[in-house]
Amino acid sequence: MQINLDAAWLLAFLLALVRAASWMFLVPPFALSKVIPPQGVVGIAAGLALLEAPHLAASPGLPTDTASFIGALGIQMFTGLALGMAVRILISSFTMAGGIMTMFGGMALPPSVSVMDTSPTPLIGNFFEQVSLLLLFTSGGVLLLVKGFMTSFDLPGLTLASSGRVMSVLGAETATFFVAALEIAAPVIAVLFVAQMIMAMIAKAAPQVNAWWLGLPFQVLLLLLLITFAIRTLPGYVEQMVLRMLTGMSSLLR
Repeated sequence: MQINLDAAWLLAFLLALVRAASWMFLVPPFALSKVIPPQGVVGIAAGLALLEAPHLAASPGLPTDTASFIGALGIQMFTGLALGMAVRILISSFTMAGGIMTMFGGMALPPSVSVMDTSPTPLIGNFFEQVSLLLLFTSGGVLLLVKGFMTSFDLPGLTLASSGRVMSVLGAETATFFVAALEIAAPVIAVLFVAQMIMAMIAKAAPQVNAWWLGLPFQVLLLLLLITFAIRTLPGYVEQMVLRMLTGMSSLLR
């Protein structure tokens, strides 16, 4: 039995596969090997490549020799990694927010392992990270990200000449990362600061109470109570972050 494959279609499929796999290498939940095994990620990337292969095969920019094909593979990998980084930076803001709360709340517990990159993460940071990923699943944000990534095939890939634009967009995403993390954690930090000031005044007015000995348990309990209110704001922040991720990916290829 003979199987005839169109050379243009096969080249287009390989190029789309490299871009999709590079993007999923950085974007959760696809980048979570404990959630989706590598074989599953490759299968999803191949499925996306199959959808885009006919469109790319009809484009006039397909490589015609080995050197240009290798260069095209590098361009697709660079494009996929840049698009994935634009998403990964903003998702990490939830982990950062939880880490800031942990630091100001005095919960010096052993760090847990992040589900995104298996790195040590503060306990509350890991909790916020998992809640944000759960909201990303249940709200359909993952589908919006995939759709936004698929539209990137309508535009040419990134080259070395695009490195200035890539650094500019990723720099703006990093600034948004810090601002979002502080915005999420700021109400909790403010309440904890006021609580510490009250404990300091009590310790000054009545030293026999030994307010500092009671201060740490009180602060930890207050932090846990505040987290229950902070979680209610996460759906709105996840929605805003998804829109910002889509804007960032489109800005990279504009």
